[in-house]
Amino acid sequence: MQSKSLQISSVADLQVELPKIITKDFQPTIVIVFSSVKHDLAKIGSVLSTFNIQVLGCTTAGEICNKNIYNNSISMLFMDMKKEYYRVHYVETGDRTIFQTAHEVGRTAIATFKNPAIILLSGGVAIDAEQIMDGVKNALQREIPMYGGLAGDDLKFAATYVFTTDKITDNGLVALIIDNDKISVEGQATSGWEPVGAVNTITKARGNVVYSINDEPALDVFIRYFGLFDNSSAEEDQLSSLSGQYPLQIMREDGYNVLRAPLIGNEEEGTLTLGGTVKEGDKFRFSISPGFEVIDQTIDEFRALNQLIPQADALILFSCMGRYAAFGPLLDDEIEGIYSHWNTPMIGFMTYGEIGNTKSGACEFHNETCALVVLKEK
Repeated sequence: MQSKSLQISSVADLQVELPKIITKDFQPTIVIVFSSVKHDLAKIGSVLSTFNIQVLGCTTAGEICNKNIYNNSISMLFMDMKKEYYRVHYVETGDRTIFQTAHEVGRTAIATFKNPAIILLSGGVAIDAEQIMDGVKNALQREIPMYGGLAGDDLKFAATYVFTTDKITDNGLVALIIDNDKISVEGQATSGWEPVGAVNTITKARGNVVYSINDEPALDVFIRYFGLFDNSSAEEDQLSSLSGQYPLQIMREDGYNVLRAPLIGNEEEGTLTLGGTVKEGDKFRFSISPGFEVIDQTIDEFRALNQLIPQADALILFSCMGRYAAFGPLLDDEIEGIYSHWNTPMIGFMTYGEIGNTKSGACEFHNETCALVVLKEK
């Protein structure tokens, strides 16, 4: 399978560059598009449809193309994957639950291929991503390679979108379902955040809102660990600024820790709202914002993956917007380091949450994490 990556600044650029992408030796069948919400998504699909290229994509909080991160742009990955090796499935949630919507994706995957893998994108700011995981897994009844992310909207937190060639929604899912017997879909999710302090227990929670930790108000426990910034103009701003740096490391039975980033602290109710669902009885440790050495550690982890999978036809990277907030321009070094292991066309985006398989093989929803997908035709 051949692939080509493209980074552009406008739909007008696409109309200029597209004829250069398509050649006698490269006839792409599908393109993955990660676009700033500022661009005309319907127009992107319309332009690509004239070349009979199937589209799936989402909006972003930053775009990745090869070794660089961009803002307000469009990153695209063209592939000449055989049409019988994949299926694009678009589903709007409508009056259903997100669990039911995700369940449909899982049912479609196992009905389409004996051994499927899924690249999954979600639109909608208030999506409970744990319900996405639960819905797909309930339909599959087994673990499969599954990677993806929650769409962004340039940090506006107003509306995020997924789309195909001729459909767009801010409340639904789009999936690239791949025949894993024909196209190898492998990868890894890694974070680098370091745990601190004792093991705590979530004693009361509903969805992604934590009411008590160790039978104490959740916010009181958080503030006791980390305090507040002194010079913020409003307490809400203080809590918001501070909480994003200190995700909870939820401890799984397989030994892997899944990060949940605190998003909102409510002083009146004493609650913490997290970036993903947790359950009463979950054990966790707080974590501190990592030092810049974590970038080297992340690059090294993907170097180890490269040694296991030395050849790739294409790469897709899902990286949390929180990593950009923590590392700033130094995150460019992480992206470049990952790209340099394969030197293969790579696109990605800065997400509002990541989906990816851990080293144990279990697929999880993550915060503050970097998840890489390696595609290779068998």
